[in-house]
Amino acid sequence: MKKLIILAALLCAPALYAADRYACCDYEETPKYGLFTNTTRVEFFGGVALPDGEWDENNQTLEIADTGFTAGIAFVRNILPWLTLGLDGNYTGFSTGEDITLTSGDTVNYRSGVGTGLVAGRVYLFPKAMTRLYGTAGIGAGYMYAREKNLGTDKKENYDSTDVAWMLGAGLEFDIDETVVFGAEGRYNWVGLRSDMKDHFGHDNFQYWTIMLKLGVKF
Repeated sequence: MKKLIILAALLCAPALYAADRYACCDYEETPKYGLFTNTTRVEFFGGVALPDGEWDENNQTLEIADTGFTAGIAFVRNILPWLTLGLDGNYTGFSTGEDITLTSGDTVNYRSGVGTGLVAGRVYLFPKAMTRLYGTAGIGAGYMYAREKNLGTDKKENYDSTDVAWMLGAGLEFDIDETVVFGAEGRYNWVGLRSDMKDHFGHDNFQYWTIMLKLGVKF
């Protein structure tokens, strides 16, 4: 009987030693990359904006917007690891378009911009991986303005509109560490026009593309 007790003690000793070692020493857990249910992120965006096409007025091409910049912020929450819902705010400022001589003889140019506030969602591929692809869509409200400057008289006319806005896009992101996310996203944006914007330019919507980098923090 004594021999059996001694043998059992000898067999258990390595396991007890290992357990004691891990209990008394610091143990570094595996980093938790990927997306999880009920986690929230704040993200900051910045990039370039490209107007989609030109307008015309009285059979004359009007370039009311040229390549510009875009910046925004989003609050995103994971409903499921592969599904998010959140709020997205974005401002896009376009560069001054080319000088245009109107049929009236006046020479003008335009500067314009768009601000949007959207409820947006994403569907992810590979949500548990460090690198993920996703599709995104959002709908909400959009404000657009255009400033017409008469280069001969220096007179300025302002036109604006608030209406429905939406976007469709796709993105790629990866985890820098457990909390910081970096990525890129492209969007097709649409904003409706009414009021004096629609009356003056004769169009009921404006469309543009945005290509952005983003930096996010998970908490």
